[in-house]
Amino acid sequence: MWTKEDSEEVLNDLGSAFREKPHRFFNEPDLHSRLYNIVEEKLEQKGELFAITKDGLTASLVHHEYPTPFRCDMRDKGFSIVGEPDRIQKRSLHKREHYDLVVLNPDFIKKFDAIVVAGKNYKRFCEEKEKIEVSPVQWACEIRFAAFVENNLPVDWKENVFQDVEKIIASLNYKVGKADFAANGSVMVFIGIKPDCGIKQLEKQLHQFGLGRNFPIKVQTA
Repeated sequence: MWTKEDSEEVLNDLGSAFREKPHRFFNEPDLHSRLYNIVEEKLEQKGELFAITKDGLTASLVHHEYPTPFRCDMRDKGFSIVGEPDRIQKRSLHKREHYDLVVLNPDFIKKFDAIVVAGKNYKRFCEEKEKIEVSPVQWACEIRFAAFVENNLPVDWKENVFQDVEKIIASLNYKVGKADFAANGSVMVFIGIKPDCGIKQLEKQLHQFGLGRNFPIKVQTA
């Protein structure tokens, strides 16, 4: 099974790759792809890369853009889960968000059809979720990257990081059946910024935000 130590190891490997050659990464998808490869290699070493769904399909444990099990309101740089009755009553158009990368639980994969495991059909997932006995996601990860920054970070960039943290924390506490949706989660920030551009102050702010929520935020600079 995927452990918290595995999560730390693959993030450290990604951080090392960024530190050694930061400009090989132009954008967040570049980092996502590199992390996917690192995680896939780790799962292969553990002999846990694939699992068979209930309807006999071979599924990988690692995925990009896996959907959240809830709809959420992220207006005005905030975050809150929108319950289905409330959404219907207010006729809101709130949608589900997605994780940059997840490692699924093989025991979850084995007990459900692929359409439920993939999570894309929200109605089917909701119909089956009370039958869930283990956390569907072993690890959910969010990556934020401010690339080629010379003077100031992009507008509202820190607030986007804070939203990611709130989304992961919500996922760790969101009940599906008898389990939390995600067993473990991480947010890692990458900054291609000059050391004299207030990076220490930024790191302090991120640390304090994470500390107040008992959720450490990893920061890697170029």
